[in-house]
Amino acid sequence: MNKKIIAIALFAALSFGFTACSSDDSHATNVEQITLGQLPETTQQFIATTFPHATFLRAHKVSKPNYYGSYYNILLNNQVSLDFDQNGNWTEIETEDHSAIPADFLAQEVPLIQAYAAEHYPSNHIIEIDRDRKGYEVKLNNELELIFNEAQVFVGLDIDEDENEQLIAYAQLPAEAQSLLNQHFPSSEAVLIKQEIEAKETEYKVYTNDGFKIEFNHQGDWTDVENKQDKTIPTTIFPTPITTYIQTYYADFKHTGIEKKRNGFEVELKKERQEVELYFDREGNFLQVENE
Repeated sequence: MNKKIIAIALFAALSFGFTACSSDDSHATNVEQITLGQLPETTQQFIATTFPHATFLRAHKVSKPNYYGSYYNILLNNQVSLDFDQNGNWTEIETEDHSAIPADFLAQEVPLIQAYAAEHYPSNHIIEIDRDRKGYEVKLNNELELIFNEAQVFVGLDIDEDENEQLIAYAQLPAEAQSLLNQHFPSSEAVLIKQEIEAKETEYKVYTNDGFKIEFNHQGDWTDVENKQDKTIPTTIFPTPITTYIQTYYADFKHTGIEKKRNGFEVELKKERQEVELYFDREGNFLQVENE
């Protein structure tokens, strides 16, 4: 496990006041489906020149804008969803399937942000950008949110902390947790570590550059592991009977999540669009399966 923790500007969230708002904001009173020709001329030209190989699928207009001033939402066949303000300027862009936002768009609209992400997060890609008059909020496929000012200069990470949480360094993790990360996640880099202090015990959450979130109890024993990029969790952390069962019956599935329950384990598997949840007792004996 790479011990480097990315520097964080803790004032970012306060100075920007960004709030998470989707295209179909709850304050929008009416949503109207419209055609491509009903979009502002500026928007039509932007789509035609910026996404010349994409096909228009649908568009909606809301009667009340959201936080970013979005009135129009357009979906293209390359899984790109774009929002525009009343004047036809883009306000939000994201990919429906968490794939990378097209590089041509980034190079044209936010070249400094594109360069920063490529330098500091080379293993990740941008899946969403929101902008307003104060700057940009950028989400990566490892769930990190980066804040940039209007000049596209990096300000900090947007940290969603609860009252009982604080950010800590890698060295502040329990020795047992550090040992597990070094042994089972040697190529992962910790980009964010939270310490959660409850009334009865302390818990830790480690977020990595390749999409893993590993949770530990106060002793440093793992309690929950998941991956947001559909990468396989190392089965070396699984009890042997669970590994054997998965290899026997679900060898072609990815292990995307495992959680320790009071009475056993819950394992999440994924194969393309198919998702399966397996339940085991504390000894690793199979109990049941659920398909999603």
